[in-house]
Amino acid sequence: MSQEITGATRLCFVVADPVRQLRTPQVLNTVWETRGLDLITLPAHVPADGLSDFVAGMRSNESVSGAVITVPHKQSVIELCDELGPNAAIVGAVNVVRRTPTGRLVGETFDGLGFVAGLRARGFEPNERRALVLGAGGAASAVAVALLGAGVERLDVSNRTPSRARALAERLRSAFPSADIGTGLSRVADAELIVNATSTGMSPSDTSPLPPELFPAGALAADVVMSADLTPFLAAAASSGARTHDGFNMLTGQIGLIADYLAA
Repeated sequence: MSQEITGATRLCFVVADPVRQLRTPQVLNTVWETRGLDLITLPAHVPADGLSDFVAGMRSNESVSGAVITVPHKQSVIELCDELGPNAAIVGAVNVVRRTPTGRLVGETFDGLGFVAGLRARGFEPNERRALVLGAGGAASAVAVALLGAGVERLDVSNRTPSRARALAERLRSAFPSADIGTGLSRVADAELIVNATSTGMSPSDTSPLPPELFPAGALAADVVMSADLTPFLAAAASSGARTHDGFNMLTGQIGLIADYLAA
């Protein structure tokens, strides 16, 4: 990157634990340079017990424009925001925090919109499709809301802690009362879209959250985890004959929205 950093340069962060695997800093810095904006994005490896202090530092630093928030902070950061945007309020998770000139922190999420945009860019239209979302955290909530908003025919939520899947399903039914929303894997056999919205795939020791034998042949397996290699989920899907869609598609689908929000 050839950008000159001055006293007027504004800062954005990508906050995660771990952060090494993410490409968001490089992608956003390319956007800033292309747009001719005096902004720079830096990685911030922040563990859960350090999030509150880090966000307090953002609030007091007038050079900060905001931050991209990712695993494992998308839900816990909510209580540190002064205000939530409309998507974040429905989803119950935040993946971008913008600092206003007065130091207020406004949280919003673009994960779901970016995920659907990424699907469509690759030629997969979710409208009237049967979908299964694995996970019940912030990313899963965002993806589920966006898929229902895009008109999926059916959506099931599965999580290793069933009570969390049921809680997410209840929130989704409140927002989409006429939608067909279930929990568990009982309808996986005819799913057309299976989404790994868990954090599985960030560690070399991880295994797929769905066994290879449960992937329907011909289904699209989409991961939200960004990795240069096939994640365990996508490897399991490929071995069963399913098509694969990696996590970089979700980033590509939302990066323009994130940049607009942080640069506002």
